[in-house]
Amino acid sequence: MRAIITYCLIVIGLLSSLPAKGFHREPEGAVKIGDFWYSILSEEDGTAEFAGFDETQWGILEESMHLEVPSTVRFPSNPDKEYVVVSIGEEACRLSMPGIPDIYTTIYTRGCCWFTPLDSITIPETVTSIGAGAFMGSGFSEFIFPETIKEIGNGCISWSYGLTKVVLPSHTKEIPVDLCRYCYSLCDFDISENVEKIGAGAFFRCNNMKKVYISAGIREIGNDAYTALVSLENFEVDPANEWYCAPDGILLDKEMKTLIAWPFARKDVKVPEGVERIAGEALNWGFELTSLDLPESLTDISNTTFRYDESLEKVTVRSLVPPACAENESGNEFMFHRNVYSNAELWVPDESVDEYRAHPVWGKFKNIRKTVGVDKLSAEEEEAVYYSLDGQKVDNPERGQILIRRIGGAAEKVRY
Repeated sequence: MRAIITYCLIVIGLLSSLPAKGFHREPEGAVKIGDFWYSILSEEDGTAEFAGFDETQWGILEESMHLEVPSTVRFPSNPDKEYVVVSIGEEACRLSMPGIPDIYTTIYTRGCCWFTPLDSITIPETVTSIGAGAFMGSGFSEFIFPETIKEIGNGCISWSYGLTKVVLPSHTKEIPVDLCRYCYSLCDFDISENVEKIGAGAFFRCNNMKKVYISAGIREIGNDAYTALVSLENFEVDPANEWYCAPDGILLDKEMKTLIAWPFARKDVKVPEGVERIAGEALNWGFELTSLDLPESLTDISNTTFRYDESLEKVTVRSLVPPACAENESGNEFMFHRNVYSNAELWVPDESVDEYRAHPVWGKFKNIRKTVGVDKLSAEEEEAVYYSLDGQKVDNPERGQILIRRIGGAAEKVRY
């Protein structure tokens, strides 16, 4: 405790010795005009980019930090010509505080804290583009993109811990990669009917998100777009969507062969029989997950890991052949957390225990038990589960309905 207090006093001393300023990397090719940096985008069109601001005018301890981006600018090289500001550049509002840990700011990496010392901003209607990481680590509580914005860079508002609401322009067709990554407080994000693609990691670790609705037009969801949403109980998919479905609230592709995302409010994971692939690390980062049940149909998990699911107490694998998997120990990329290898029970089929024990990865479990066979039913004995053609589970089928019948790992279209 004494060491911690001493460390905090040192940090406070460092902060107090600084003129309460961050350090902005001078934008390459930009010109400082007043408190702001600008770049000329096109002489012919008379357009310019807002590239940043003078860090000596901004302190990290201010109660309120508002930025108003100008709509026009005149460059000293041509003071008679007015340029229209149409873009906010990459990392334009991101400062760094070398060597200071995460106390007043949000991100501590490579010896620097990266943050955006803003809690509000006014963007003129002339701006049509916002660059990658422009407001990364902001203090915004909500961010409403102006309708004039046509291009949004990756990770634009990521790591904004206090952000609760985001509204995209109604014409948006693609949600950028990592847009709201690590926005822990985000709970209000309605996706318009125009969206067709959700970028990888777009809502990764949005811990407070309790509702996800996949509209009919969404045809592509990137890896880990919805990984580790710890407050989410169920995914919902529009029945008219031709690419995805959510039987029992689990997000799958339309063929129900790829698990896209799991609602992490459910601590006991049971991957549906018939699933053959786990997208990205859809079941990783579940720090509070207690059990993991992998179906017989899942025979290859070499593309994913469960290395941060450190609370797992029980892992059940139903495949007779140990699923293919890989570890990169030199890169600290293990399939499971070391505590899981040591403490969790691994349950496998009776006849496959020796194979699992001899496996270079599965054999790391110190407590391998048999058998899955006790609760395993044959295809003839197992109860059929019916789904509509749009992937919704049907509990009370009606005679004559055309449905998807799933028994074990087999699925077929039938007339009930």
